[in-house]
Amino acid sequence: MLASKTLARANGPMRTTAISPRLNGLPFCLALSSAVLLSALGGCGATTLVGSELEARKATEERHAKAKALFEERCKTAGVVIKRTVKDVEGIELLKVRPVLAWGDKRYFDPMFDGAAMAGETQGEGYIASFLYSELRNPNTPEQRGVIQPPMSKPGMNQEAPRQGYRYVDVRDQGGSAVQRYRIAPHLTEAQWYQRGGWAKDLERTVRTGPQAPFAVDYEDIVDPADRAYWIAGTRIKVIDQLTGEVIAQLTRFVWDPGFGVSTTGRWPWSHADSRGNQQCPNPNGFRGYTTRYFVDSVLIPIQ
Repeated sequence: MLASKTLARANGPMRTTAISPRLNGLPFCLALSSAVLLSALGGCGATTLVGSELEARKATEERHAKAKALFEERCKTAGVVIKRTVKDVEGIELLKVRPVLAWGDKRYFDPMFDGAAMAGETQGEGYIASFLYSELRNPNTPEQRGVIQPPMSKPGMNQEAPRQGYRYVDVRDQGGSAVQRYRIAPHLTEAQWYQRGGWAKDLERTVRTGPQAPFAVDYEDIVDPADRAYWIAGTRIKVIDQLTGEVIAQLTRFVWDPGFGVSTTGRWPWSHADSRGNQQCPNPNGFRGYTTRYFVDSVLIPIQ
């Protein structure tokens, strides 16, 4: 309803004029809520703006629902399959090594990055060292895997005695001309370890001259464009008997970034996806960065 006020003229009769009320200095119709404004203003520009926002939100929600359903479908095929385990394994061969990514590497933001499902894994020589280092578990949570540390590490509070890693790890040169056998430099003190530069700087390597390791570890990244459109990535990690060629165990893993690659908040999409338990399957059972080590040594049990 329009308000009114009485206006007086100096040389004429009094008259009443209808005016629009104001709220905080604005016409009242402009101060209405968006819901009322839609019905009040009909086809004005404000309706188009709000309608576009609602359509965008609906599209995002629909995309999220489709991605979540697809991720859950992929997770039905994820998990560990172990045909047999082997005890007292001295060493292994890595047929591939996770490549080193620079800080803020553009691959963290690339929906088609082949290694996206393992973006949080140790890389380069750190990846090699993760198989050689020891594991320190907490006896109060025996179902959880422990932290991976260099061999000279002593157990701290709530940590069991170290479980040794493998004694050697073989890796073929990039050119394929020779196989390097990596070991941990023996008898290093903690001070000497730090003097060398810390993590993975205690590795020593020689050209392998003897027989190959009886078992190898390989991975095959899953790059499906249809999945990657929804920021879903996967990988298969295999333990192979090198004598027979048999795959004796396999881990299939998927991760999903529900942010669809958004990085405006400073997040690295694939690294973010690999750090959330509800965005990866199977759920991690240990410290981030050692998924492959935890899987492999549950199949090929290192000699102690």
